[in-house]
Amino acid sequence: MRYDEVITKEDMRLRERRQKLFGKESADKLDQNRFGIALSGGGIRSATINLGLLKTLNRFGILKKSDYLSTVSGGGYTGSYIHATLKNEGSYDALFQEKHIKYMRSRGEYLFPGTGLRKLWNQFVLMVSYVTSLLMSLVSPLIIVLFLTGIWMFVDETFDSNSAGLNEDLQWLFRYGGLTVLGIFTIHFFLNVLLNFQLDVSSWLSKVETVVIGLALMIITWFYLFNIQRMEAPSLDTIIPYLGFGVLLGVLGLFTNPNATSFHRFYRKQLSDAFLNFAGPYRNVLIKDLCNTASDQPSDYSAPYPLINTCLNLQSSNDPNFKGTKASDYFLLSPLYCGAKLTGYIPSAETIGYKSMTLPAAVTISAAAINPGMGIYSNKTMSILTTLLNLRLGYWTWNPIKLKNNILHIVWWPLYFFYELFSLIGTDNRMVNISDGGHIENLAVFELLRRKCRLIIAIDAGADPDFTFADLENLTIRARNELGLEIRFREGNIPEETIRPNPSHGYSRKRFAIADVYQLWDKVVKEGKEVIEHYKNKKISTFVYVKSSVTAPMGKPELSPDDHLKYGTYKYKIYHPNFPHEPTSDQFFDPIQWEAYYQLGQYIGADILDFDNLESDEKQEEISIEQLIAHFDEADALFGKVIPEEEDIFAPVEPAPSRERGAIEEETEIQPAKDVKEVVLDKKVDYTM
Repeated sequence: MRYDEVITKEDMRLRERRQKLFGKESADKLDQNRFGIALSGGGIRSATINLGLLKTLNRFGILKKSDYLSTVSGGGYTGSYIHATLKNEGSYDALFQEKHIKYMRSRGEYLFPGTGLRKLWNQFVLMVSYVTSLLMSLVSPLIIVLFLTGIWMFVDETFDSNSAGLNEDLQWLFRYGGLTVLGIFTIHFFLNVLLNFQLDVSSWLSKVETVVIGLALMIITWFYLFNIQRMEAPSLDTIIPYLGFGVLLGVLGLFTNPNATSFHRFYRKQLSDAFLNFAGPYRNVLIKDLCNTASDQPSDYSAPYPLINTCLNLQSSNDPNFKGTKASDYFLLSPLYCGAKLTGYIPSAETIGYKSMTLPAAVTISAAAINPGMGIYSNKTMSILTTLLNLRLGYWTWNPIKLKNNILHIVWWPLYFFYELFSLIGTDNRMVNISDGGHIENLAVFELLRRKCRLIIAIDAGADPDFTFADLENLTIRARNELGLEIRFREGNIPEETIRPNPSHGYSRKRFAIADVYQLWDKVVKEGKEVIEHYKNKKISTFVYVKSSVTAPMGKPELSPDDHLKYGTYKYKIYHPNFPHEPTSDQFFDPIQWEAYYQLGQYIGADILDFDNLESDEKQEEISIEQLIAHFDEADALFGKVIPEEEDIFAPVEPAPSRERGAIEEETEIQPAKDVKEVVLDKKVDYTM
């Protein structure tokens, strides 16, 4: 199935969801105000910021009104919490409860949770698991070696039993001629590997190889036919042990699934423990059961439609459009369909491998940062190292292309070890390799652009300490080249000018920038033929780009000695200048660090809505999609106030008018300064667990 057909089916599901939740009028407006939220990658940092952002949006019913929740990598941690918890609790008011936040805060070090002896035990378990998985991963190449050894031993034993009647020259030819041919085929294999690694190997070697193999096979075949009547067939006593040995190895190869011997399962369990603790019986909910509008239970369809983004690795693809080490495509995991544009899409609920895929598994795949195939970040040397050391988080799943013709769904796994080792990953086999969606697009926005959402709110929480906006640039280029969409930031909203911190003090002027998305060209079908149609100033979307950044505090908060940790964001920034762009390699957040990022997410959410009363626990009036669009497009205030022109508090101050030295200046009464309070979030924060 093509992706445009997939989107048509999704629209039917979205209209059903809207009608059940908000009524027919809302369903009829889908094409006018389709709304998506995108949560970027960035590990635990991204997940924590996203939690804070969504908490603020949820206070105004915005999360519920979004049609799509598109996630990638660390953003998927947060997405899984939303989907599974809503499935269990059934109400948006049940999200972000204090007990949920307290638990997730204690799991900031989700890979090695706990303290003291418990933490040491978890580290010990990880080391034992790694050694075990490493040894298990080497079973696949061992099977290949034993299989080839068995074939050679069988041939050698058969030859020995028949060689008595042959002269020494023939014995030498039969013994070493076979070795020569085997050696040439081995050289042939490694020459292809060298060529695959783009090393300079002269073409004449291939010609010499062909001549030598041809002559060797002709001579050996002639001598074999000449002496065949003098040779005896091998006995059953000789055949049966080797045959049994081969069958045993063949069967064993069916069970050496790299998905089971890699770190995928460990990673999946740790993520589930950290983010799905309150999902109840839906901790391992199947992705096909998410956003199920056929159900009579609102909890089955109340969450936005999930788009879980992964990367299809294509290092050895035969498609001319996907050539090279860094070739990749967008591979989608969703309730209705899974697949990529290159492979086509298959129904999630009806297809082997996908109908049994759980939400934790999908999120773990989407966050598989280390893998032999890493999309645009692939490296052949790293492929060898990660395979041999079993540093693999990626996943082998069924190839939608091959499923049409496969009757027996059986995979002999040992070959896939060598596919990973030598970067022979593509779409030519029964299985395809998928990994972290950030390996191709780390903002999770591409699929929302493909669906032409009228409003997109995207949080960029990736590590970008120098504010180069690399992920945004990658999205901009891909949108223009692949979708014919141009992202144009409005005047006064250029991210490099408004979001990039001032080097003198390290603070940003704004945390977000607004862009308009225009359709430049599109592929349309006219008279049965697909043609490219060009457009001029055809706006299709408003894109709100949100960057994890810190604006300057506008005063000192009043804090009691017992509340000193509540001022987490700014206090943490003072002692950690890289905040909020500490490296993604830091996946071990202590409670104070976790709280700083969580509060930052709430501040960001308040900023984009121009809401200044976060400390209030009062239930807020819900905001409609139309109000949101007007807020971003026409600067309509959401809370009954005029949005003032933004004042740059760091702009140079104009010098006071000069006056004559010694002149008497009129004395004025100095008014006392007013107390300025900074928002303090989560009034009762317990940092112990």
